[in-house]
Amino acid sequence: MTLPRLLVVDDHDMLREALVELLVQAGFEVVGEAADGADAVALARQLEPEVVLMDLRMPVLGGLDATRLIKDAHPATQVVLLTAFESPALQQQAEEAGCFAYLVKGGPPGTLRLVLHQAVAARRALHQPGSPAVDV
Repeated sequence: MTLPRLLVVDDHDMLREALVELLVQAGFEVVGEAADGADAVALARQLEPEVVLMDLRMPVLGGLDATRLIKDAHPATQVVLLTAFESPALQQQAEEAGCFAYLVKGGPPGTLRLVLHQAVAARRALHQPGSPAVDV
């Protein structure tokens, strides 16, 4: 089985670099990085990652709007929102935008890995050759 393909999106360079290092060590293939939602949308279309790990608040285009655009172009791509904002209202907006999960930064790294593996499994289930079409 191939390594899970991720796109990491966060406008804080040091955090993004730390996430990439953590994810590579955890057995993921990070196929790209972006510092804003607009670049994330472009890279998601170009690289077709299985999962996008996306910050909520970013310059140019925020995480929710970027999620909607990514899901419109590639419905099977899963988006995991990673944010500093613990808010039921924002979590609801993330679900409505099509996010697979809403995680608050600072949680245990094991939770992030578990959720990303679940998102990869969901994406692979939706995108298997020969599987029936699924309206997502």
